[in-house]
Amino acid sequence: MEGLSIGNIAAIAPEELQSAANVVAEKTNFAGLIVENRLKAILNARGIKLNTLGKLYTVCDFSTVADIPVDANRGIRVSKKWLQSVQSRIWVESIRIKSAIAGATTLYVTDPVGVILWSTPTVLQADTEHVIHVKKYFAEDIILITSDNAAIAPYLTTCDASSNCKPCGDFKLNVEGWNGINTTTNGYLSACVRLDCVDTDIICQFLDRLGLAILYQSGAQILKEWISPNNRLNLIKTHGIEWALQTANVWESQSIEYLDNEIDNIIQLLETDKFCYRCERRLRMYPMLPG
Repeated sequence: MEGLSIGNIAAIAPEELQSAANVVAEKTNFAGLIVENRLKAILNARGIKLNTLGKLYTVCDFSTVADIPVDANRGIRVSKKWLQSVQSRIWVESIRIKSAIAGATTLYVTDPVGVILWSTPTVLQADTEHVIHVKKYFAEDIILITSDNAAIAPYLTTCDASSNCKPCGDFKLNVEGWNGINTTTNGYLSACVRLDCVDTDIICQFLDRLGLAILYQSGAQILKEWISPNNRLNLIKTHGIEWALQTANVWESQSIEYLDNEIDNIIQLLETDKFCYRCERRLRMYPMLPG
């Protein structure tokens, strides 16, 4: 961008940033946040609302039958059911587990190929239901919630169509037992889960469309740092402060224009996500009516 180079960016870096690369990274991150907030504000003004929290289900009831210790990770399989939604996330509130014998185990949340997304060791008392809080979102369409059953004898949980593992014909989440290899009717633990929608990473979904908006906003943020009275260099040798002030405003306007140019395309893509987004355009027209 005109007037910016690695050399003169490095000259304005505050002491805590130390280098031009750090300045660019810090200002780009901040610019991304600004563009993301503008995007959310426009979506809200256009009546495109995000469905946030789903219903929290405690899935799988404990039976009176205990499994024997097995050198395998067993539990339940949780998946999105009949749902294509980029912004939806599986929320795991807590894991419930009960063993017929006392013993140590490790609880896991993994993806289907075994990549560990979350884990914690715990010690179980015999015949006592333990609740371990997870409180974490998972972007994967399928997760496995399991325990290491080598030293414990977990009570089986009921995971079939007649149990609350598939509550009220719910079409959003599907929960089945998992024996370490295949899905099963019975699970080996229970969990509190729900399906939520989040927009904390919406900027990443549309990065290919918002790249120029972020680029020009980054340039504006760098120039604003350049002319800051708190900066250790207050003079711009090449172009001057007036140029920096004017150009920062121009680049910020260009950033907004690039966002405006893409907003209709972004809305069309979001509206294909029927689970996470709803349109309230007619409701938002009422304030425009004459009193």
